[in-house]
Amino acid sequence: MVDRAVSPPLSVRLEEIRFLTFGRALPATLFAVLGFRVFNNLLAQVAKLPPHASAFDVIAGPFPTALYFLFCSIPVGIYLVRPRPQARDGRLVARAAALTGTTMLLVVGAFPDPVLFNPPEVVRGLATPLTIIAFSLAVYGLVYLRRSLSIIPEARRLVTGGPYRLVRHPLYVAEILAATAVVISRPALWAAAALLPFIAMQLLRARFEERLLAETFPEYREYSRRTWRLVPLVW
Repeated sequence: MVDRAVSPPLSVRLEEIRFLTFGRALPATLFAVLGFRVFNNLLAQVAKLPPHASAFDVIAGPFPTALYFLFCSIPVGIYLVRPRPQARDGRLVARAAALTGTTMLLVVGAFPDPVLFNPPEVVRGLATPLTIIAFSLAVYGLVYLRRSLSIIPEARRLVTGGPYRLVRHPLYVAEILAATAVVISRPALWAAAALLPFIAMQLLRARFEERLLAETFPEYREYSRRTWRLVPLVW
């Protein structure tokens, strides 16, 4: 008798297609497109540097954009190779909050954005260091999170190293700081209007993720007792 490989049932094959499409290809494509746009901005900023650019010229110009490019490009590789999650919060409200929080500031950029007012120079000057801090923290968090990265609430492994030793959601902290930097440097109408809803959405996502992780990993409750949610020594 000749053994024949048993084909997996249709439901299993459909689930595999769903995971490859929505769990890998689409999020990787989203970050790749965003990264391509950021890379073009980076090239334009480098081209504008003076012939003998100083360190300050680089820091005030292309350096924050280079960090932003890393923040966009690292997830492309992560999404292409990450494994299936152990658990997932499939509720509509959790998925909606995750997708809204991820795309909110990208969508508002497609609308006309009249500037509400011109902030003082000292206020605009805060944007660059704030942006550098934000994207440095984001890249640092991605290095430790690696293949556990996800848009919707999913549990793959419990990450407690690097920035996760202090706060449970360093990526959300970084995104909130970066969004704030954008608004204070150029308070455009749609970006300013979206800032507070964006922060609220990130806080909601954090709660959904904590609930899922606590249900999946028994040690998560002890981890949450010794860490802060977003701001060390505050909350």
